[in-house]
Amino acid sequence: MLALDAGRRYKYSRQACPLMESRMYLPTMLFELVLAVSCLAIAACGTIEPTPNARSSSDPGPNSSSGSTSSSGGITSSSGSSSSSSSSSSSGGTSGGSPPLASETLSGDTSRPNNSTFVLGEAVQLTFTISGAAASQPHLLTLNVIDELGNAVISIPVTVTTNSNGDASTAVTAPASKLGYYRVNAALADGTGLRMLGTRPAGFITYAVVPDPTTRVDYGDSGSRFGMQGGFSAAQGSVIPYLGIRYILTSAGGWAALEPNYSGQFAAARAAAQAQGEVYPAQIPAVNAVTYNGAAWNTYSVAEIIGSTTSLPSWAGPLAGTGGTTSKQFGALNAAGVAGLPGFASALATEVAADYPHQTAHYYQVTWEPEYNWGFGGTPAQLVQYFQLAYSAIHQADPKALVTGPTLFPEDITPLSDLWSAGLGNYLDALSMHPYVAWPPETNGLVSNIRTQMQMAQNAAGHSIPFVGTEHGLTSASIGELDEALGDIRTTIILLGEGFKFDFDFYIADSWNSSPTETDYTYGFYWNLDPNIDFGTDKLGPKPAAPAFAAMTYLLDGTTTSGALSNLSGTQMGYRFQRDSTTVLALWDYQAASSALNLAVPIESIQICDWMANCTNTTSSSGSIGLTLGASPIYVVGHGL
Repeated sequence: MLALDAGRRYKYSRQACPLMESRMYLPTMLFELVLAVSCLAIAACGTIEPTPNARSSSDPGPNSSSGSTSSSGGITSSSGSSSSSSSSSSSGGTSGGSPPLASETLSGDTSRPNNSTFVLGEAVQLTFTISGAAASQPHLLTLNVIDELGNAVISIPVTVTTNSNGDASTAVTAPASKLGYYRVNAALADGTGLRMLGTRPAGFITYAVVPDPTTRVDYGDSGSRFGMQGGFSAAQGSVIPYLGIRYILTSAGGWAALEPNYSGQFAAARAAAQAQGEVYPAQIPAVNAVTYNGAAWNTYSVAEIIGSTTSLPSWAGPLAGTGGTTSKQFGALNAAGVAGLPGFASALATEVAADYPHQTAHYYQVTWEPEYNWGFGGTPAQLVQYFQLAYSAIHQADPKALVTGPTLFPEDITPLSDLWSAGLGNYLDALSMHPYVAWPPETNGLVSNIRTQMQMAQNAAGHSIPFVGTEHGLTSASIGELDEALGDIRTTIILLGEGFKFDFDFYIADSWNSSPTETDYTYGFYWNLDPNIDFGTDKLGPKPAAPAFAAMTYLLDGTTTSGALSNLSGTQMGYRFQRDSTTVLALWDYQAASSALNLAVPIESIQICDWMANCTNTTSSSGSIGLTLGASPIYVVGHGL
């Protein structure tokens, strides 16, 4: 359970981070990838400006897997000219393989340097700069582009001639005809490579191609299924629309942030701000006023009573001996806390009801990971007291309220049983969970634990209650970027397939406490490429999880689950989702490298999509099709499936 333990440790590090306390987000190919590069061209330049967001009328669109190939064009370096081809062979070095100068460096970036994420149909340019090399000499730069599985996409040798200062820059039009993840390994013939940048290891840059956000449907808060936790910044650009994120945590923070000094502080501060015509708490445009190409991109907020710092206002507790061994400032309420919590809950619900009127429901997460004994050292009754004190106050102030909690973990069967016995079911409208699970999720009890918890909740409440996931993730440093992506995506599909209303993944970008070289906090769907910003970075580089998440949200948002599929064999898994008359099947095999599935289908056209959302149309005259399943999910889309 090392991956799971590392996941939990992340929250502990945030307790000392003022950024996270204030919730200021700082304004969080596939198989057989075929080269389809249109007019490969390499041109000299000093700086590449971001490509305008445009799509050719001839673009096949985000669900097409077709593309074209063309011969490579010529290149011109900043100090001379040469030519390139798609051949992977190379000769020469600094044309003779001389060792690099001590001052020599190589750097690279994309034409959208803040997030390196592009819409299908946009041109992607890569810029590489040599500095401090031998002056007025040719230097061979080799670019090997691969997909997330390590399959070769193209190899591009480029000869660049330095100027009298030993500097040169060149630009390359990169392959981008398919949705997915592209990694560009880059090195000079003398061995000089790209250095580590932020949390991204040395040797490569990355970019992703995702479905066009303008083709997505907003299903409202009732139909949206996907959220992401934090670290967002306006400087990151359009990552929320690119990934199809709708659910976020409110930017206000929790009780400790809003009433640090005395009971009633939040209501008083809000009244004073409103008297001055100000909004309080301030909303953050990066998450609360998102736009894409000038149009609004709606997001939906989940409010917190005890925020993600897992701490109380110092005046409210905890009682001696009830704090967690790690979350020391969270435990049983003292007398002032018991008296003050209902007022804060009412004030917060009043604010949420007023500030988020477009939502049909407002979720209030009362506690945050009160895991005994590192997260909470009190009794079950003392924990249930939080819900008892907040429940009526929230509902009286907000008729759309759903009180949720306690955000424990999938394997916490006994702690939850104790809470149900202490009366939690009387004060809960939905159960929120942090479904962290070790890789791979299928062999570490995720499904069985979820089903057990759902049955326990139904027994305690006397009826089924909604389940929501508000945080889970895996670290790429511990299991690799590919398995991080597979684990995150398959976990979310399982949660939604088992009946969760929505699910939050964690985290938009890697972070650290002291140094980017730390490996415990590599939960990001993006590399953090600014070594000077630990949380809320302004520069991102995609990992495979980013385009895979974008594909999943594109294909599954707005659906409801019909449950797990039957008639599968071995270690095959799958779920059926429904959106109006359209059915989407999500299928994979969590252990076999490949396994065959004969799927019954209607005698009409259906789509088969890989996990990056590259889709092909197929028909069957026999009423079935043969599929090959592997570790990465595929999606089958059609009617009557």
